[in-house]
Amino acid sequence: MPKGYLIGHVSISDAAAYAVYVKAAGEAMQPFNPKVIAAGQYENLEGDSHQRHVIFEFDSFAEAKRFYDSPEYQAAKALRAGAATGTFVILEGV
Repeated sequence: MPKGYLIGHVSISDAAAYAVYVKAAGEAMQPFNPKVIAAGQYENLEGDSHQRHVIFEFDSFAEAKRFYDSPEYQAAKALRAGAATGTFVILEGV
């Protein structure tokens, strides 16, 4: 079964509030046990630029979607409002 990848591109406007979101999102992720496969240094080659980028690997596309739709993550996501903007996608591996 192909892996599922949650990819986030984020620009932060309130670092303190964003830190609260990151803590809550991390706690919401624990039951899903994703692997961080990319984060950190980057070079924006084309398109809109964001400050941070991360790729999480889940056991499947469905598992990544189940995490994103979970009540625990949706509560964490609400904490991000006003602290950051971004683009988030789930992608199926090959």
